[in-house]
Amino acid sequence: MRLPIQQKIQPKKKKMVLKEPKPMDISGLWIIPYADFMTVLMIFFLLMFAFAYSMKGSKYKKIVTQIQEEMGGEVKKEIIENMINEQKDQETADKIDEIITKQNLKNFVNVTTDSEQIKIVFANPILFESGAAELKPTALEILKGVAQVIKFMDNEVIVEGHTDNVPVSGIKYKSNWDLSVARAMSVIRYFADTEGLAYNRFAAAGYGEYRPMFPNTTEENRAQNRRIEVNIIRKAKTEESEMEEDVNTTQEETPTPSEKQPAPVTTH
Repeated sequence: MRLPIQQKIQPKKKKMVLKEPKPMDISGLWIIPYADFMTVLMIFFLLMFAFAYSMKGSKYKKIVTQIQEEMGGEVKKEIIENMINEQKDQETADKIDEIITKQNLKNFVNVTTDSEQIKIVFANPILFESGAAELKPTALEILKGVAQVIKFMDNEVIVEGHTDNVPVSGIKYKSNWDLSVARAMSVIRYFADTEGLAYNRFAAAGYGEYRPMFPNTTEENRAQNRRIEVNIIRKAKTEESEMEEDVNTTQEETPTPSEKQPAPVTTH
C-alpha cells in the first residue's frame, strides 16, 4: 500500500504595495529667492541713482521715476534722496575734518552736523585781524581746502559773520553789524573770485553781537563769539516738511514793535 506523498505547503507571499509619495509642499519656497532678488535689485538701482545723482533737470527726474517703476512704486523718491544725501553729507564732513586735522587747526575750527546743515565754525583770530575784514594770508590755505570740498557739491552755502559785544573802533565800520557782514563777504569773495565757485550759491549774513555762543563776560568767551560760520545747507527735505513750513509761515503773526529783535544784515 502506497502512502501519499506529502507536499510541502508553501507559505503565501505577501504582496508589497508601493504607495505614491505625498507631494512636497513647496508653495512658500519661492519667497527666499524672491527676497534675495529684490534686495539685489534694490542695491543695483540705488547704485544707478548714486551715479546719476549729479544729473540735473529731466534726466534726474527720469531716473527717480524709473526706480519707482522698477520697484513697483514701493520706494518713495524722498527715501532714496535722503539715503544718498545723508551719505554725501557725512562724507563731506569727514573730508573737511580731515583737512582740519592735517593743518593742525583743531583748536581754531570746529565741524558739526545736524538735520539741516553742515556747520564749519572758524575762530576769528585765524581768519582776520582785530577790527579788520581782510583775510589773513594764513586763512587762504584753510579756505582753499574747504573750497575743494564745496566744489564737488551743489548745495547752497550761507556764510555768517559774528562779533562780540565790544563796540567797533575806527571809522571804517560804523558798527559790529557792518564788520560782521564785511567779514562774511570777504570769505564769499575768496570762494568765488579765487576758487571759481558761483556767487549764486552763496548768501552772506551779518549778526554782529546778537547771536553769541557764550555770554560776553570773559575775554575767552568773547574770543569764541568772534567767529565766521560756513553753513552747507542740506538738500534733503521731504514734501511733508516743506508743507509744514508753508503752513507755519502763513500762521505766524506779525510781531508787535515791542517783540521785534535786531535782524541780521543779509546780502545775496
